[in-house]
Amino acid sequence: MKVEEVIKKIKEKNLDSFFVSSRANVFYLSHFSSSNAFILLTQTEKFFITDSRYYEAAKEVLKNWNVIQLGEKNKNQIDHLREILNEYGGEKVGFEEDRTTIAFYKKLVNKEGSKTESLKCQLVGFSGFFDQFRVSKTEEEIQIIKEAVKKTDRVFESILPLIPSAKNELDLRRMIINEIFLQGGTGESFPAIVASGKNSAIPHHETSYDPVEKNNPVLIDMGMVYKGYCSDFTRVIFYGEVDPEIEKIYQIVKEAHITAVEKVKAGISVREIDKAARDIIKKYGYGDYFLHSTGHGVGIEIHEPPRVSEKSEEILQENTVITIEPGIYIPHKGGVRLENIVVVRKNRAEVLTETPLDQVVIG
Repeated sequence: MKVEEVIKKIKEKNLDSFFVSSRANVFYLSHFSSSNAFILLTQTEKFFITDSRYYEAAKEVLKNWNVIQLGEKNKNQIDHLREILNEYGGEKVGFEEDRTTIAFYKKLVNKEGSKTESLKCQLVGFSGFFDQFRVSKTEEEIQIIKEAVKKTDRVFESILPLIPSAKNELDLRRMIINEIFLQGGTGESFPAIVASGKNSAIPHHETSYDPVEKNNPVLIDMGMVYKGYCSDFTRVIFYGEVDPEIEKIYQIVKEAHITAVEKVKAGISVREIDKAARDIIKKYGYGDYFLHSTGHGVGIEIHEPPRVSEKSEEILQENTVITIEPGIYIPHKGGVRLENIVVVRKNRAEVLTETPLDQVVIG
């Protein structure tokens, strides 16, 4: 159980407790979704703190937690949090300094000179405190992501015949969102990118009212949230006639993608995976047109460690879930990115995405 592992780390860091304020890590530890919740883990107890909107549901679901209603009896929520930390936190309380705003921190420690009770404990800041736990997924987490990926494959399959009817990029994004809900997703894991024609040469193009025109590539980068976990997926569709150079770079990106996936296994440096993809693209003379890293971790958040980059020294751990997404982008003409989600296994990559990498032509 990951909570027990976190408590062990709290002890190792000579902390009395750890205060969790980020939505992602609150969900990770509790698997309860709330827009306003906090967790306090001590060396012996687990406290889940949320407001009246979620309190009864949290009590019902979190049987082995001490559930506290935040702001009860008309208390100011920040003052109440301070009271809870003073009562249960002990002397040294860790907190997520990389996910805490300065404004929230100042209010919590009562820097504004409020007449309410001061914070008695010492707050000790940590960056990436939960990364070592979240980077390697449990089989239960992998199964949820696998389901999310499968549903995303179905979304893609469903929208292919709809592309000719899309008035513009945003209209096609609307269709994608609709299909996400039809497949059982609870929303987008990030705002879907629909990039038609020369817009596909912009890696993170902001989906616009530009038309989806025939005889152009259409890049679709999308993902869904399913049971609290994210999927991520990119393909390029050829709508009408295929431009010879875009077709050429499609095949190069496909080769780079397959080569990178073949490198994936536990214990390998992420830079070796990035290099495998980058070397293929450089070999064909397009090295200057590969503008981003080869991939990233994915889970509760769409971007998690590790970053699969030529600048990273990180070593892949078994059961980490990452994307592989090399790309080539020719300014003012078009681009290609092909993205799958894979699980890092002991000696190989388990590819979760089932949509083929083959070129798709419609219309």
